[in-house]
This record gives sequence, C-alpha cells and structure tokens, in this order.
Amino acid sequence: MPRRVKELMVAEMEQQLRDINKSGCVLVDYQGITADTDSAVRESIRQKGGTMMVVKNSLFAIAMQRLGAEPVTSLLRGPVAVVWAEDPVGAAKAVDEAAKQCEALQVRGGYADGKTIDAETVKKLADIPGREELLSMVAGALVAPVRRLVGGLLSRPRAFLNGLEQLREQKEDQQDQ
Repeated sequence: MPRRVKELMVAEMEQQLRDINKSGCVLVDYQGITADTDSAVRESIRQKGGTMMVVKNSLFAIAMQRLGAEPVTSLLRGPVAVVWAEDPVGAAKAVDEAAKQCEALQVRGGYADGKTIDAETVKKLADIPGREELLSMVAGALVAPVRRLVGGLLSRPRAFLNGLEQLREQKEDQQDQ
C-alpha cells in the first residue's frame, strides 16, 4: 500500500476517533465474519448509536499514539474491528447487542477513561442501565420521600373523616331502632 494512502487512512482514523479519550471504544475479533453477517452486525451497531470500523493494526496503533490512547494498542493482534459511540457504555451496549446476532463477534477488550479494559469489564458496562432508565430511577428516588410525606399528611384527615362517618352511621342505627 503506498505511503500516501496509509497517511490518509491514519488521518481518517484520527478524525473519526478524535474524542476517544472521552468516548472510549471496544475492540472485537473480526475473524470468521461473512459479508452478509458483517452488514447485519454494522446495522445492529448503527441502530444502537455506534460505529464500527475494521482497521489495519499498525495504522490504528499510529492513530492511537497520536491521540494519546496508546494503552489500547495492547489489544491489537489479528483481524480487529473498532466500535465506538458517544460513551464507552454505548459502545459496549452496541457490541453486546450485535454479539447476540453473530457468535463469531468476540469482544477482545476496550478503552475507557484512559485505560485498557478487558472483555469482562466491557460486558459489565453493557449491563449498566441506559441514561433514560437511570434518570427515571433518580427521579423516582427523589419523589419517594415527598410521596410518603403527602400520604402521611393525608392519612390523618382521612382517618378523622372515617371516624366521623362511623359515628354518623352509629347514630343513624340508634335512631332507626
């Protein structure tokens, strides 16, 4: 491959992965994936907000060195594809979903917060609830004490009214006799 083409490929990787120190990435083993499966995997990853790129290891290593993400190069051996999204959790979720469709897609590890992470940690990241779910959990936790307070405040007048209703019914029963 001519040197100029390699330079352009490295520049393209740098451009697409310029936020890797913030967004992180997941590296997957790309061996044994057919063209049809590749299309399905890429579409699945795209639907989850991720992007997948098959890389030449030596050129990817140069791009990562330039971006200050050298630790991820320790995962480079054999055919590799890189998956990234807005955050490491998004990339992990995208790969986890795609791996369910394609058994040949094996997670090698990833890069998050300036460190290399193993495949098990990537799986744990994929199991973290999504942003919307976390926000609803926080909102529920914030509203719960107020709900209990309102319920407690309303229970006293309700009990008083129930007592008055019972007294009224007793008096009516006494008058009917």
